[in-house]
Amino acid sequence: MTLDFIQIYYDDTQKDRLYPFATPYKNDTLTDYFESKVISDLVPDLQGDLISVCSWRLAQKRGDTIINLNGDTSLTKEKILANEFDIAVLTPRSPRHQQLAMASMWHGQAWDDAFSVFKKFLKSDLSINVPDELKKAIYENHFIAKKEIYRDYVSGYLLPSMAFMQGEEVFKANSGYINKKKNSQEVKDYQEKSGRIDWPIAPFILERLFSIYCEGKGFKIINL
Repeated sequence: MTLDFIQIYYDDTQKDRLYPFATPYKNDTLTDYFESKVISDLVPDLQGDLISVCSWRLAQKRGDTIINLNGDTSLTKEKILANEFDIAVLTPRSPRHQQLAMASMWHGQAWDDAFSVFKKFLKSDLSINVPDELKKAIYENHFIAKKEIYRDYVSGYLLPSMAFMQGEEVFKANSGYINKKKNSQEVKDYQEKSGRIDWPIAPFILERLFSIYCEGKGFKIINL
């Protein structure tokens, strides 16, 4: 098996936080879809048997989920290739975690309004019925998937969803994320670059789209 493991960064000071085996990708273009736009651009052309497109924060985020990794946050190319899976989740949550309910709690009315519209689109345009809750929480696009799975997700789910969101103002609503960011400099940098006061709700919906894609497909999913 071969591996394409990409880590996105935005500032040169973040490069020393990347894994040694990762391919760095500097993203200079900010869109409302954040790393989902990068994923949609890169994945169709990647040739590895296994593909991952993660943020520069992955090592930190793995530390945040250490309890669900059985205390082992190490990650190497050898460790990845030694396991058999369809999908490996790199920042796993508790099996009891309710991904959709928590989104409503975190983002409030912005989530409720936008996700209601999004679910109707998925059902009418893509024939996808979203359950009341998802069985496997996969966050932050921090996963590794077989090439054919990742490409199918991008072409069948991600690209149509971003195209739909483009014409709907409800997905531009403030997400409330500004109230959860602890780093004031990151808030200031985002506001200056985007011209917005707060992050839009769109990327937080797309962050859960891969979990929706996996629902009911019978993939072999492991925590790694």
